[in-house]
Amino acid sequence: MKLKYIYQVAQDSVMVILFGALMGFHLWQESTHEWLGLAFLLIVFKHLVLNNHWFQRLWLGDYDLFRALKLAINIVLAGLLITAIVSGVVLSQHIFADFFFHNASDMVRKTHMTSVHWLQIIMAVHLGMHWKMLARFFSQLWHISENSRIAKFGSFLSLMLSVYGVSIFIQRDMSAYLLLQVDYAFFDFEQSVAGFYFDYIAVTILFAYTTRFFLWLFLFRNEQPVKE
Repeated sequence: MKLKYIYQVAQDSVMVILFGALMGFHLWQESTHEWLGLAFLLIVFKHLVLNNHWFQRLWLGDYDLFRALKLAINIVLAGLLITAIVSGVVLSQHIFADFFFHNASDMVRKTHMTSVHWLQIIMAVHLGMHWKMLARFFSQLWHISENSRIAKFGSFLSLMLSVYGVSIFIQRDMSAYLLLQVDYAFFDFEQSVAGFYFDYIAVTILFAYTTRFFLWLFLFRNEQPVKE
């Protein structure tokens, strides 16, 4: 197994953790939130550099439906990242507060909230499109069969987290954020830090696992399993 790929997976895991920290705005000081945002931006740039081969192959070969879907998701993801980052920088109350572009208007704040909530979902979809590859990676890393009881338990756990994620999505009325219907973010300050991040993971797994399921259902169900 290539060391570079192990490093990429570790780095991407840090990126997901950092984004989760950013979603928990009320759990950090405002200045800490902004510095975490800069750290997240740095990780995103490193992710792009390490995946430069994807850009090099962008115009090579034919596009089947799965490849076209990945390209579409990546374009949407890039647009949301740019929107979230630019609106966050413009909103900055500490690091960029004295710059000429500072603007803390309701529209900028609303745009930032909407883009980061969409970003969580599209990042999860992006993760779901690489679910099989990551499952194979961890199976090789931990020397377990993809059909082992441990692997099946992992799938069952993902399913249970997805079900819980549905309840959290409804309970927090996250669709209102996605549809630009929320002017101010509402946080449960009585919820523990562990509870908040467990909910964040559950919603992320919900959209990642759902993506993986629909890809299997409509694209890969009839594939012949690879014999070891």
